[in-house]
Amino acid sequence: MKKIFKILLVALSVIIALPVAFLLLMQLWFYASYPIYSFKEPVSFSGNYFYNPYAGVKADEWKKCIFHAHTKSWVGLTNGDSHHAEVVEVYKKLGFDVVSISNYMKVDTTDASQPSYIPSYEHGYGYGKTHQLVMGSDGHILWRDYFLIQNSLSQKQYTIDLLKNHCKVLALNHPDLRYGYTPADFKYLSNYDLMETFNGARSSLIYWDNAFTHGHTAWVTGNDDSHGVEKLADIQREVVYVNTTDIACDTILQQLTRGAAYIVSFPRDTNPTMAHKMNMAGKVSYLLSHQLKGDTLEVQWSREMAQITFISDSGKILSVTNNSDLARYVIQPENTYVRVALTDGELNYTLNPVVRSADGSMPMKQELGSVNVVKTILKYATIITALAVVIAASISWRRKERGKH
Repeated sequence: MKKIFKILLVALSVIIALPVAFLLLMQLWFYASYPIYSFKEPVSFSGNYFYNPYAGVKADEWKKCIFHAHTKSWVGLTNGDSHHAEVVEVYKKLGFDVVSISNYMKVDTTDASQPSYIPSYEHGYGYGKTHQLVMGSDGHILWRDYFLIQNSLSQKQYTIDLLKNHCKVLALNHPDLRYGYTPADFKYLSNYDLMETFNGARSSLIYWDNAFTHGHTAWVTGNDDSHGVEKLADIQREVVYVNTTDIACDTILQQLTRGAAYIVSFPRDTNPTMAHKMNMAGKVSYLLSHQLKGDTLEVQWSREMAQITFISDSGKILSVTNNSDLARYVIQPENTYVRVALTDGELNYTLNPVVRSADGSMPMKQELGSVNVVKTILKYATIITALAVVIAASISWRRKERGKH
């Protein structure tokens, strides 16, 4: 009996030790193998013209969308409490036109036959919560991530570059969650398309403004990041409204990357009913026009707003108009971008900015980060040398120990 118990104990130890050893070696490899980047200094938006992401929008073609929501996945290990059909049903009842599921490290293909299906997943499993939303995925899952905190711009940029090779649109999720990103990161990070500026109860406006201040077109997105529908308070907290004639995947992604979308932030109710949620959904008003008349930005809303605020570089408030459905701001030479935020007292609206441009077209994305070959080789050489020293010291110690006997 004791012999059988010992065999079972050894077998159990091996079963536990092997995957742990594999994961440890994988993480050691990830931390050792990422390249070192060098970053050029960013250039702010400039030019005598402005790119307007809402040029040509149609007031009756705003589609209600959610792009970051989870279902039960990975045998329930990833904190999803509801199945796909249950989640979609609740969102559809609330009038959502597009419901895109983005489970961790897995593309949900349940609705693959639907025109609005967007193959997506949320990348990242490290403690620091440095996550990205991979939209329009080609099916490839990137398993490289860093279990401990990512405190290196090189790690973050390398992950972004690897992910962008396998998707149509890349969003950086909840930058201010735990240790995901710092506001300073967005001076240099590039090669992404969207920033999840609003996520459930979190706001990353400082991060977003820092990106635009340094010349990055990081168009806005906002999502519930819900993990099922059992907690109704987590549903319809942040909504993306996209201006589009249809809800085909490519059309939706194209409109997001040109900036033709805005966010509606709903009140945080701790114990809402479905009827209350539906009532709040009916209170949403819409952007009618967002146009430039010479150097004046004019915004027309479908309903009187309690406050319409114009905001520019580093989040500076430029002008506030109270109790009106129309507001104007004369853009000053020092403004490299101007964005609009509105509130009716209950719902808050966040629009993408107009940005300076040489000819009125959308500025080309900056590519600031590139692999520094010399520093990367030195890093690898240092690691290899350190390993060689450890191995040599270990061999020498063993020989000495044998010599004593």
